[in-house]
Amino acid sequence: MSYRIYNGTQLLGYVDNKSTGINGLLPATSYQLGVTNYNGSRESSKTTINVKTRGIRLIIPVSLTVNSTVTLHYQEYSLGLVPIGTEPAGMFGGGNKRDIQAKVISVDNGKSTVELLEPLESSSTVSIGGINLAKNTSNKLVNVIASPWFFVGSASSKAFNNLPDYQGKYMTVRVWIENPSEDSRVQIWTDKQTIFGNTIKAGQSGYSTASGIIPTGFVDWNLPVGNNSSNKITFGWKEFKIELGNTATPWSPAPEDTQYIVDNTQMTKLQDGSFAAFNGYRAIYFRQ
Repeated sequence: MSYRIYNGTQLLGYVDNKSTGINGLLPATSYQLGVTNYNGSRESSKTTINVKTRGIRLIIPVSLTVNSTVTLHYQEYSLGLVPIGTEPAGMFGGGNKRDIQAKVISVDNGKSTVELLEPLESSSTVSIGGINLAKNTSNKLVNVIASPWFFVGSASSKAFNNLPDYQGKYMTVRVWIENPSEDSRVQIWTDKQTIFGNTIKAGQSGYSTASGIIPTGFVDWNLPVGNNSSNKITFGWKEFKIELGNTATPWSPAPEDTQYIVDNTQMTKLQDGSFAAFNGYRAIYFRQ
């Protein structure tokens, strides 16, 4: 028996477990999620639930009144990165300006947590499965010419070092490898062992998946291609995903790659006394 998961009338996919995660939901947005039983030929009636996600929360280092509503100012700098220190009044290079209402959720030690009452994004791609812990990944094919060891990210970055939530838990890495010139596979490095994924033969394409327990919360991941010779290898890759658990789920972007402003960002005080949060070329301001 499997289960079909719906977002409204949109079929998101099938799952075999009685629990799953749903990715790509916008903040401060209502959804009707549904599930049916499916045995391969017949489908049960749909059971639905109406839910609303909470808004993105920001921390403003000033005391505000709990349950009050404040106005934030959003804008984008199309010419490039937000110029740090730019006054909201200057608006140099700024576009797509609009006001956003936010509710003061709590105040602690002179810092106020506010929750946006509407999403900043205008669209999303909803999918089922685990959260992708790897940032800056894509479902678009990237063709490369590489030495026999090709790192997704940096092997020296220790991106998952000293994260106690991962200690002793399964993590799964999966990547689509396209037409490698030599046999290729993904693998996870830990400080105690190397966890190898299945091999994609030269000239073929498919997913390589590695899964195992991370003993100390430290993991690097890389895409070894070919053998240990000095030859350059050609291949394509996409849909890189690392997630908790021992089951690979369909690719989805990391939450940080879909949010205009990252949740729980602390706003920085500017020279004019206002406060701002930045994410790339996007900025949101608060002025008392």
